[in-house]
Amino acid sequence: MDKNTIIFLKTLLKPYLEHGIERWFYLFGMNNNENNFVHIFSPYYSHKKFRNKHNQIDYVEYLTNLNEVLEKIRKAFANNWYICPAYFKSDIYRVETFGGTFWTFVDIDFKHYINVGNEKETKEFAKKQMENIMMCDPDIIVFSGGGLHIYKQLDKMVTTKEEWLKEEAKLVECVKKIGLEPDPKVSNNHINILRIPGTINLRYKDGEKHRFVDLLYIKN
Repeated sequence: MDKNTIIFLKTLLKPYLEHGIERWFYLFGMNNNENNFVHIFSPYYSHKKFRNKHNQIDYVEYLTNLNEVLEKIRKAFANNWYICPAYFKSDIYRVETFGGTFWTFVDIDFKHYINVGNEKETKEFAKKQMENIMMCDPDIIVFSGGGLHIYKQLDKMVTTKEEWLKEEAKLVECVKKIGLEPDPKVSNNHINILRIPGTINLRYKDGEKHRFVDLLYIKN
């Protein structure tokens, strides 16, 4: 975890907190041995763990503030972390409990264009896309390890999937115009989870090290 983890999470959560929306938000962390289900911002702290049917350790945690979240990511054995940019009406991560979102996002998978197994080629391709992506006026751009996550903040929160899809279509159309193809599964899922900068992507290993997720751009 690095300072970009903090910057990213604060930026993503800022519009909700400015509107008095403090819960629930959902993070998920994993590796081959454990899963972490983290709910924020809870009015109480809670920590439970148990062994699942796959013989992995599952942790279910309720954290009260961002500092606890950052400490959890820093100390956890799990190093592959995601967040859902939406908020939920209850502490259950489901379509039915979706409360609303200030964010649209697209996932660009570079495997359609280059050999993503080559770290240097992948990062150079990401840099080449930046100038064109700016035409879409993004608020956040994240290097996922094998592609890009592009975020656009909405002027007001949408509270239904139908509303979100209308806004999402604008970002998808813009990204297509600059020659990139968003993952249709992600662009049809308003509660998709996306990688957190400063953590790693377990899919890619360069030498002895796994590839880091990185924050490439944030507006202002």
